[in-house]
Amino acid sequence: MRWILPLPILWSCAALAAGTEPPGFWLGDSKAPVPAGIRGGHVIHAKALQALIQRGGAVIVDVSNAPRKPDGLASGAPWMPLPHRALPGALWFPGAGEGALSAAMDEFYRARLQRATAGYPSTPLVVYCHERCWLSWNAAKRAIGYGYRRVFWFADGIEGWNAAGLPTEVVEPQSPDAPAGSTAATATPRGN
Repeated sequence: MRWILPLPILWSCAALAAGTEPPGFWLGDSKAPVPAGIRGGHVIHAKALQALIQRGGAVIVDVSNAPRKPDGLASGAPWMPLPHRALPGALWFPGAGEGALSAAMDEFYRARLQRATAGYPSTPLVVYCHERCWLSWNAAKRAIGYGYRRVFWFADGIEGWNAAGLPTEVVEPQSPDAPAGSTAATATPRGN
């Protein structure tokens, strides 16, 4: 039996072996090995990130996926996902790290970054999700493409932050799909 893989998957396997960045956004498994860096941005680690946050003015963006209701859960059965813990002051935009965004999500992400940075493309912008996760790499690359000049990719993710013994706080998701008037739709982004 001969396997034929789609071109993005063929390229991604070769890229992973070579440790290079893909030319566009990552469309493969979000938990696949990630590159060591990001063209146009900077990799940052927990202690340096803590210092950046303490200096103030940085915008912290979490692009972790939102929990999904389990398949097969009986209709009307209660489901209460755990609270989402994030870096202090983080804005949580689930879905902004996907390789291919809907026009609505792209517009939402761009507008929320614009609002959070008060329109200053030199504002330090830190993007993260989980360790070894392509979602944050994609979202950081997208921010670089929007013209942000000081984009930091926190590739160690929330796990690296927790391992360093640093504090977290509970945040609510913000998305273009949130009903009008909900916390998720109206939450005001805040910088650090």
